[in-house]
Amino acid sequence: MLDLEKLWEWGAMVMLAVAGGLAKILHTKERRRKLSRVLAELFVSGFAGIMIFMFARAITISGEWIGILCGLAGWSGPKAVDALSQTAGKRVGLDFGRENEGQK
Repeated sequence: MLDLEKLWEWGAMVMLAVAGGLAKILHTKERRRKLSRVLAELFVSGFAGIMIFMFARAITISGEWIGILCGLAGWSGPKAVDALSQTAGKRVGLDFGRENEGQK
């Protein structure tokens, strides 16, 4: 059954992450960007927020801290996903590596 309270919570955390990504875009000096790049950055911010939200719930962080972490994940975008992959990998005994490290 669809739980509207959980759906609202997920939606709110994704919106906080996307808002963090939008804040980062507006904060940078590079004002002219292609729409496809902006949409890609917002997608990554939302994805980072979802991953941080799930991780925070898994380690029983509660309430407002989850919202703060989701917003910061959106601001950080791919850096948040990378940090989370390293942290979660260590927690479960996996090495996700850094295969994209040399491409930056």
